[in-house]
Amino acid sequence: MESHNSIQLNKPRRGDGPAMRAIARDTGVLSVNSAYYYAMMARCFSDTCLVARSGEQVCGYIAALFLPAQPETLFVWQIGVSRAAQGKGIGKQMLIRLIERARPTFLEATIALDNQASLRAFQAAARQMAADATFSDKPFFTQSDMGSADAPEHLMRIGPIQLLKQNA
Repeated sequence: MESHNSIQLNKPRRGDGPAMRAIARDTGVLSVNSAYYYAMMARCFSDTCLVARSGEQVCGYIAALFLPAQPETLFVWQIGVSRAAQGKGIGKQMLIRLIERARPTFLEATIALDNQASLRAFQAAARQMAADATFSDKPFFTQSDMGSADAPEHLMRIGPIQLLKQNA
């Protein structure tokens, strides 16, 4: 567990799924997955996920997993920060902490270009954490892949990641 300005960053625990889902819903920009999905991420993928807590209240989360076909690549499925905690750099702090803990060679995420908060968090973490890593941004899911209601998503990729000494 690590603290950042009274925010605790740690692995999710059983029972954090409903709070993670509520944050996704309340952002208004994230896809809201089933309650089962968030419960599974909190319980079965806790080594590659992270929650931010203010006291006992979950105020942010990252849902991520290592890709089975690319075990050196940590794929960030979602980053969610509660409205009350937005604008404090919590998304970036969570990404950096997760990179430090999981130590992937590559970090990937698909992000809709209108999701500026996630784009900024991903780019800021790349600048702070990855020495000599490349940052790529290319189209990944088109609107026809996603269905007419969802925006296309770009694949953001950082790597290879070699943690800077002050963060290692």
